[in-house]
Order: sequence, then C-alpha cells, then structure tokens
Amino acid sequence: MITLPSVDELAQSSADFDRIWGGVDEVLYALCRQHPRHDDLRTTAAKLALINRVYAAGLERRVSPRAGEQAIAVIAEYVYRRRADVDEILGELSALSEPLSVSGVSRIVDLHGRFTRLLVGVTTDGKAPRSFAAKYLHFHAPVVPLYDSYVAAAIVKRVRWDPRAAPFPCPPAGDGEYYNFCVRFWRVYVACRRQGLDVTVKSLDTLLWAASTADKYNVGDRENEEPG
Repeated sequence: MITLPSVDELAQSSADFDRIWGGVDEVLYALCRQHPRHDDLRTTAAKLALINRVYAAGLERRVSPRAGEQAIAVIAEYVYRRRADVDEILGELSALSEPLSVSGVSRIVDLHGRFTRLLVGVTTDGKAPRSFAAKYLHFHAPVVPLYDSYVAAAIVKRVRWDPRAAPFPCPPAGDGEYYNFCVRFWRVYVACRRQGLDVTVKSLDTLLWAASTADKYNVGDRENEEPG
C-alpha cells in the first residue's frame, strides 16, 4: 500500500519549505559546490559545522573531546585525515543523477553506509550517525535522500513495508535503517512518476518534512538520535 501525494500537496509542501528554509539550503548547496573536496581543513570544518548545526544532526554530541578541544574541531580533523576516503565516496555519488534508478538507489545506500561507518571512527558512543551522514552527503550530491527519525516515521505512514516489493537487497556496507527508508522512498518516487507527478528527491524530502512539521517539528528541531 502506497499513499500518493496530490499535485497540490507537493506544491504546498515545497512552497512552505522554501518560504523560510529554502535560502538556508541554497547556502549549503553553494558551499558544497564551491568546496566539494576535503583537502582544506578550514572549509571542511565549515561544511561539517554548518550542516550539522542547521539540520540539528547531533554529531557533535557523539564525540567527547579532550580538555581544551571542541567536538567539531575533532570531527573536522578526523574527516580531513580521511579525506581520500570521503572524496572517493563523494566522487562516486557525483556520477548519479535523477531520475533515480534501482541501481542508483542501491549505490546511494551502499555509499551512505560506507560514509556512516567511516564516521563511527570519530564517535565515542559507537552509534551509527546515519542521519548526519545522509544530510552531509545530500548537500554534496542532492540525489541522496535526507533522513532522520521524523521523516522515517512520516514515510512509514505512506508506504507499508513489503519485503517482496524491495527492488534490491541491502548492500553489504549498507545501514539497515537507511536501506529500509530508501526502499520506501524509492517506491513512492516511482509510483508518483508513473502517475505523472514530476517528483524529485528534493520535492519528496519537503513532502516528508511537511508531514513531520504537522507533528510540531521544523528543520531546526530535526533531532535524529536513532538507537543503534
């Protein structure tokens, strides 16, 4: 069972998001377009700090810095040291474009899982920072669906889980929760396009954002402390 949005619903959610948060996203997209790589510590720190804080991704709370250090500085230095791996992941994502394909979504899940595992190396709680990983990758490669616990709850209401409808298995490096989300996301995306709805990853993201705001949340409050 899939509950499709109407044309008006898609248009309204996009307009509501753009009215305030559209400019914020434009700044983040521009920053990542202008500085796509991680061979400069200053711009690496800027991207990490801004995306993490604007989207309340919570990565800093998962790092316990030593006395006299700041969590975001520890994270930036770690990502800078692993820049070759990070830029390889982003390079592979840059080859993907819309409209999404099954192989493309599978690749996104795989690369998101690799980036999530890489980030676990800087955390001190050992939990998978899957939401931050999705958000950070998204602003470098907009084909990556945004994820947090709120949009995950919103999409469950639109798409009933059916393992028989999963178009691909979870890749070995994939994060299970993000895989489940992306399978549902893909099913809505395809169903919309078959019905003539010109959806994009961004328009579906704003649709899910609107559903989460209906339950009192907004972009600045989108916490994502998922268990595990």
